[in-house]
Parts: sequence; C-alpha cells; structure tokens
Amino acid sequence: MIYAPLVSTSVSPLHPKPNSYWHADYQCQTLPSSLVYPFTEKQTDFLVIGGGYTGLSAAISLSEAGKSVTVIDAHALGFGCSGRNAGFVLSGSGRLSLSAIQDKWGLETATGMQQEFDSAVALLFERIERYNMQVDLVKGPYYKLAHTQKQAALLHASANAMNRQFNGNAELLSQDDIASRFSIRSVHGGVQTPGACVNPLKLVDEYARVALAKGAQLLYQTPALRIEDKKSYFNVITEKGPIRAKHILLATNAYTPKQFHSSIDTKHFPVQSSILVTAPLNKEMQQETGLNHAASYMDTRTMKYYYRVLPDGRLLFGGRGAVTGKDADNEKEKQRLFNAMAASFPSLRHIAVDHFWSGWVSVSMDSMPRIFTTDEGRIGYAMGYCGSGVSFSAFAGMRLAQRMLGDNSINLSLPLYDTPLPTYPLPQLRRLALQGLYQWAKTVSYTHLRAHETRHDL
Repeated sequence: MIYAPLVSTSVSPLHPKPNSYWHADYQCQTLPSSLVYPFTEKQTDFLVIGGGYTGLSAAISLSEAGKSVTVIDAHALGFGCSGRNAGFVLSGSGRLSLSAIQDKWGLETATGMQQEFDSAVALLFERIERYNMQVDLVKGPYYKLAHTQKQAALLHASANAMNRQFNGNAELLSQDDIASRFSIRSVHGGVQTPGACVNPLKLVDEYARVALAKGAQLLYQTPALRIEDKKSYFNVITEKGPIRAKHILLATNAYTPKQFHSSIDTKHFPVQSSILVTAPLNKEMQQETGLNHAASYMDTRTMKYYYRVLPDGRLLFGGRGAVTGKDADNEKEKQRLFNAMAASFPSLRHIAVDHFWSGWVSVSMDSMPRIFTTDEGRIGYAMGYCGSGVSFSAFAGMRLAQRMLGDNSINLSLPLYDTPLPTYPLPQLRRLALQGLYQWAKTVSYTHLRAHETRHDL
C-alpha cells in the first residue's frame, strides 16, 4: 500500500518504491554519505529534513555559503514527489495564474511573482548546464487546451493579458488550429508557449550528486521521528541516532507526516495524482494522433489531465488519483485514467499500459506555495507547490536557504514570503471535502461529454 501522509506517522524505509516508468528505466547512482547504523550523535549547522528537489537545492546553496549541512530523508533517493512526477518544466507554481494574482494583489505583485517563477526555470537550465546534468532535457511546445468553449475564451483572454502585461509569448490557437495539429477529442482551442521536460528521477539524482560534491552530508533511510527544541539548538531524533542542529529546514512537502511540526501541521493537503505510461506508439498511432514529436499538454479542467510524449515514443498521461492511499493501486483508478486518455485519443483505446503509479502533491489552502521562516529564522519550510514544482521547488529550496542565511535581496513582500501557510479549518474533513469535489467534477465532466457526443451525432 502507498504511504498515506494523513494516516501514517512517518515514511518507513520499508515502504515499496513506486512502480513508475522512471524507476523501471533508471537506478539512481548517487550514494548517501553514510550508511552507518546507528550513530551516537551528529552535529550540523543546518539540518535539512527531506531529500528531494527542495532539500537538495537548499543544501547546495548552504554548502556554497560555507555552512555545515546535513540532509536526512526517510526513504531512498527519489522515493517522493521528485521521483514520481511527470517532469514538466513550467514557469509557475501553486494554482493561481498571474492574472488571478494581479486581481488579488495588484500588478506590481504579479510582476514580482512572474520574476520568481521565470527565475526558477532559468535556475534549472543554468544548473543543468553548469553541472553537466544528464536529465534527458527535451525542449518543445507546451499546449494549454480548453475543454469547453467558455474555457477557450477565458484561456485566450488570459494569454492576451500575459502577452500585453507580462511580456508573454503565447500563441493563441483556435479549435481548427488544434485539429490541424492533433487528433484530440473535446478541445475547443488552446494556447501554445515554449516548454521543456526532464526525467525527474535523473534530475533528483543529479541534484544529490552536486550537493554531495559541495560537501553536504546525505543520510537517506533515516526517518526523523521527532524534533526537540532545546532553545539554543534542536535535537532531532532519527531511527539511526540523534542529530544536533542550529537550524532546521523542513522540505518534506506532500510527504510530511500527519503530525510533524507545529509550523506545518494541518497547513497543507496531500492529494494524489496518478500517471500511466503506455507502450511505445507505432508509426500509425503517431500519425493518427499527431503525437509524433516532443511536446507537453495540460487541459483546463478543474481536475486537470496532463500528458507528454516521452523520448522513446510512449505517451505519459496523468490526472487526479484516488482519495485515499489504500485505493492508489486500485484497478478501477487505473481504468478511470485510461478511459480519460482513450476519450481524448480514441485511436489509442487498445494500446497496452506498461506502467501505472500514484504519488502525493501538496496543496495549500489558498493555492499559493510558501517559503517561510519562523522562530527568529531558526526553522523554515518550503512547500505547497500544488503539483507544479519541478523547477520551482528547487528554486524554493535556494530561496529558503537564502532566508535562513539572512539574505536581504529577496522581495519579502511577495505572497510567497510574507505570510505563513494558512491553516486548514476542520482538517479532519479534508478527505471528505475532496471526495465531494471529485464527485462534482465527475458529474460536470459527464454532462459535458454527453453534450459533445450529442452535437457530434447531429
């Protein structure tokens, strides 16, 4: 059974790795600093809890500043979000568009947020080049596709605003434009922007390689059991022994246990996302669907579907997962996702599915991620990416490290930084609310599909 953060007390090293395409295709090469068990006590200036993109990026920045850094993680490298995602490199994070951010906070704030989002992508590309990271980087168009005529109009209006106010380079696509490029059902228009994708497991492996080379100590298979505040230092109890640290960075994101630390408990909602990967598409399938080149896609549904063509010709197709962890590997969940793919690409209705897996994404109550420090900068966290974190989570790790170091160059007035994550009211009802949302989305999707089929029949 998949680890369930709202049920389990912690990630166990015994939890099975995901049955992902990435894990089947690649084995991480970076070895932890130490496999000694147990140890009497370790001391470090900065202890990073969580060894994914956020934590490793923070460790790189802290090591570059000459600090003593230790990273601990409950499982193996790439077990969590960093080894389960689809590998989309997007400018943005959370669930709010720049237009929505402008409506809420004003143009100046939206412009500042755009600079952070764009800087996250630039940081990723710069590190890939500087450290010669082998991550299967593929650049190609990114398509945002409207599933209704209303959404097409909204999408085009938003793209025009982006082009006009934020120097965007979005190309507006009509329904006919889409039909001339792909055979995707139930699409009423879209927007094309530059995009890129990576192998997410290779990326986290490369981050670990760089962090290790810069002097960070990496301790995987080392769950943090509790954090003891001794006022002048923290004592973190792990399964391998205690670690004494002056500062703590929490980088566990969606894999944070139900109760871990007061600064983040009940302040995010772990939600499942599921992905399937098909067998390689043959030439006929590629020609029929138009899925014959590197590209990535996402639609405008509330419960979005996202997909991309992999370098070996397979189709990766993802969407929302089950409500509970115990249902993650349920055959009905796999069939539901396959049916959604087949509805978009009818010619693929008989293709084999070689891989299916699920993972957790962290959703903040106000759809905005946070990079925040508390207790006079002794402890900080970065989380709440809402499933959009391949580039931004590493940037967030760097920013978190900078905040812990007292860097004054960050614009702390931005919503990312100026307030902590809001607390979910009645957190025990989060799963029930999610189940209701999924049922509503299912009803809306079915109604739209029947209307589309009726128009098609006419």
